Amino acid sequence: MKTIIATTAALGAFITAGSAQAADFVFNTTNAGMVTGSGNGNAFTYTGTDGSRSITMKATGWSRGFDGAFTAGEMASFGSDGLGIYQQGERRDGGYHQIDNINGWEFLVLQFSEAVALQSAKLNSFGIVDRAYTDNDAFIGWNASKLGLGTTLTGTDVAKLFDTRLGSFNSNSDAYKTALQTYALPLANASNVWIVGGSFNGPDDRNDFFKVAQLTVAAVPEPATWAMMLVGFAMVGAAARYRRRSTKIALA
Repeated sequence: MKTIIATTAALGAFITAGSAQAADFVFNTTNAGMVTGSGNGNAFTYTGTDGSRSITMKATGWSRGFDGAFTAGEMASFGSDGLGIYQQGERRDGGYHQIDNINGWEFLVLQFSEAVALQSAKLNSFGIVDRAYTDNDAFIGWNASKLGLGTTLTGTDVAKLFDTRLGSFNSNSDAYKTALQTYALPLANASNVWIVGGSFNGPDDRNDFFKVAQLTVAAVPEPATWAMMLVGFAMVGAAARYRRRSTKIALA
C-alpha cells in the first residue's frame, strides 16, 4: 500500500510539473495594446498569461533596405486583420501597410520579458497592388539580448540582433499554407527576442505580405517547476527501487 501511495504521489507531482511546463501564452494582436511613441519607431506592448503568471511582449516595426540599412518603421493596428508596418518612404495605400518584402524587407522585432519559444502565428495575407496573388511565407528568427523592454532600439541594435541570431527559418513549405502557422519550436530554442517578417531569400518567386493577428509562445518553466519535476522523478525512482526490493524478499 505504501508503494502505491508513494507512486501515486510521485506521478501526481510529475504530471503537475509537466502541465506547468507545457503552458502557452497567447498574445492577441488584433489591437494596438499599449502604444509608446508615434510615427516611425513607435511600439505596441502586450501581455499574455497562462492563468498563473504573465509575460510582456513589446513589438516594433522595421525594414531592411536594398542597401542593407535597418530602419525603424511605423507600427499600425488594423483591428481583426492584425498588425502591419508602414515602411519609411513607401506608399501608404495599395495594401503596402502589410508586412512585406517588396521594396526591401519588413519585419517585427518582438522583445519578451523572459525567454520563450514561438509555437504559432496567425498571418493574414491580403491583396496588394500589382500582385495578383496572396502569400504569407514568413521568416522566423530568434536571439538572446540584454537590451530590456525599456530600451529604444536603434538600427544598429536591430542589425546586430539579425546578424548574430541564434537560429532562423522560412515557412515556405506546404505545411504553412494557412493563415495560422504552427511552428511548435522546442524550449531549447527559447529566446527573449524574436523576428517575424516576410520570407527572407525564400525559394519561390513570389513576394510575401501579411498582417500578424496572433502569436502563441511557450515559456521556460520557472525554477520551482523544474524542482517539482526533479522531485517527481526522484519519487518515481525511489518507489520503483522499493518495489523491486519488496519483490525480491517475497520471492526468497
